[in-house]
Amino acid sequence: MYELEKEKYLGNIKNIFTTSNGIAVVETEYQNKVYEGWHSHNNAHITLFLKGGTTEKRKNFSETVGPGSLLFYHSDELHLNQNTLFPSRNINVEVEENLLKDLQMSEAVLEKSIQNSALTKFIILKIFKETLTADAFSADTITMLFSQMANAQNHLERFEKSPFWVKSLQELLNDCWNENPNLQDLAKVLQLNPITISKHFPKYFGCTLGEYMRRIKINRSLSLIQSKESNLTEIALECGFSDQSHFIRTFKNQTGFLPKQFQKL
Repeated sequence: MYELEKEKYLGNIKNIFTTSNGIAVVETEYQNKVYEGWHSHNNAHITLFLKGGTTEKRKNFSETVGPGSLLFYHSDELHLNQNTLFPSRNINVEVEENLLKDLQMSEAVLEKSIQNSALTKFIILKIFKETLTADAFSADTITMLFSQMANAQNHLERFEKSPFWVKSLQELLNDCWNENPNLQDLAKVLQLNPITISKHFPKYFGCTLGEYMRRIKINRSLSLIQSKESNLTEIALECGFSDQSHFIRTFKNQTGFLPKQFQKL
């Protein structure tokens, strides 16, 4: 077992972008087998898997992850990886303890943020896009984007304490992710007044119904784009968009990337 210092990972590091206040964005690639024993990292971090996958083992659980998966690592948390698929590619966003204190965040808040997986993925992709831009505004932009993970915490806490119909609504929306339900349809299924959903939706979901559905659709499209088995028009229709141009605009708005740019990552 050994401990990796900040900005160090087992794979080949393709790109590192650091801010002066304690955020590091590290792009790693795995082309060959690396050390598969127990290890840890100095800093807490969130990893977004772009390609490939691995079997992640912690003290109390084991999980197989692939493209689009998110994992959170506490500082100094022991873990190991086995059965890694090659090539694999990850984006790691790590943060130093002092910045967490300055932002009035905690590792527990970061860990909880990945429950709101689509939003967290999109924040990480926008952060990564800023590292590719790398101009005078990028460091501040990355800090602002990172702080949005804490903002989602309030809505997650409200969601956990929400009425039963809110969780039923979430399940319904995720079941019809490639459709375009309206308030009337949803209210009929849930036997509610449409005004009830309209009034309380932002409180529990942190956004409007339209924004939530766009997140779900774009989140589902990530793996479809990386598979390269379908063209953009087919993916747009499969995800319930009216046309390819609408899909492209929405994808860029959510992730910061055009679909073809994301496909090349």
